[in-house]
Amino acid sequence: MLFSKVAGQDYLKKHFIQEINSGKISHARLFLGHAGSGTLPLALGFVQYLFCRNKGSVDSCGQCDQCIKVSQLQHPDLHFSFPTVQAEAKFSREKLPEWRKHITENPYFNLKDWVSVIDPKGRNAIIGSEESLEIVKALSLKSYEGSYKVMIIWCANDM
Repeated sequence: MLFSKVAGQDYLKKHFIQEINSGKISHARLFLGHAGSGTLPLALGFVQYLFCRNKGSVDSCGQCDQCIKVSQLQHPDLHFSFPTVQAEAKFSREKLPEWRKHITENPYFNLKDWVSVIDPKGRNAIIGSEESLEIVKALSLKSYEGSYKVMIIWCANDM
């Protein structure tokens, strides 16, 4: 996602660009905000700028192979973990197609919106212990295409 598609948050966007361009990127980052405040789009913008091969002064190029893969949520060094209804799917990867589609349609969603997509019964969604082990496995892998590997854990408070 391009930073220009993220509503507001100009100070944070500038800060992230400066941090990436300086080469001093922390090993972990917590994006915290109310539902609909744009923390997920901001995180995706950060990742796209991080991976971009032709960074601009205010945004990623949106054209290089890395930007395209991130915008399609298909980059091999970008991993996701998010709540699932345990009776339906124990692992996030089982719901990844729905996740990608939902983010593409509306990146400003909340957990209730997400549960309505994956479970018509409206059951509680969590990140279970099996998924936690998958997170550890994914983070133990080497990066595939670049020097960075990113794990976005959406709604980490539901672990």
